[in-house]
Amino acid sequence: MTKNTRRYKFWYMKPNTLAYRLNMVMSMMGITQGALAKASGVSQPTIWRLTKGEAEGSRKLVDIARALDVNVQWLASGEGEMRGTHALSAADKVKSGTTIAVWGPEGKTGDLVSAPNGVKAKKTWRAYILDRNSGCAEATAGSIVIVDTEVPPESGDLVIAQVNSRVSVYRYLEGPSSGFLTVDDPRLPAVELSDDSALVGVAIFLIRDLRR
Repeated sequence: MTKNTRRYKFWYMKPNTLAYRLNMVMSMMGITQGALAKASGVSQPTIWRLTKGEAEGSRKLVDIARALDVNVQWLASGEGEMRGTHALSAADKVKSGTTIAVWGPEGKTGDLVSAPNGVKAKKTWRAYILDRNSGCAEATAGSIVIVDTEVPPESGDLVIAQVNSRVSVYRYLEGPSSGFLTVDDPRLPAVELSDDSALVGVAIFLIRDLRR
């Protein structure tokens, strides 16, 4: 996303506001309100009010700024630099384990999400952002699903799998050969893992988008 498209996305907001700056940084990082709430320890309703401009500030801005890796003074008032010279580059963040790369059907997207608070990410982790409801009640549209690509699945585990060209969350069931993918609706048949349905990894964190 270019700088101009970011500006267009928030055209309805006054640029010199906390809401504008917060939405801009969240868009740059590809992080949802639910994910930011998890990473910062700030309640999702508080973050929602800040992004909508319904709150002038919060005592939790320090925690939000830390989770977004921006200067709190810049976030609160627009003064100073957004990030100091000490800020890590995206590549350094991935190496240090503070963020996780977002993947999609075509592979790595270039976006990042923050690792869950207090957890060091592993190289085998990937993040997926669901663009629609998965069919499993736990994984709704807008959720961030973090998977470990090296953890072997067990029956009942939530997993990310690519079926044809769609990547989504399924429930794994053991089978006589490679296993099956199911959803909560019993009317839908289980899909056997094959060349057209590849298992990506086992879900180890699921951060729901609480706006829905």
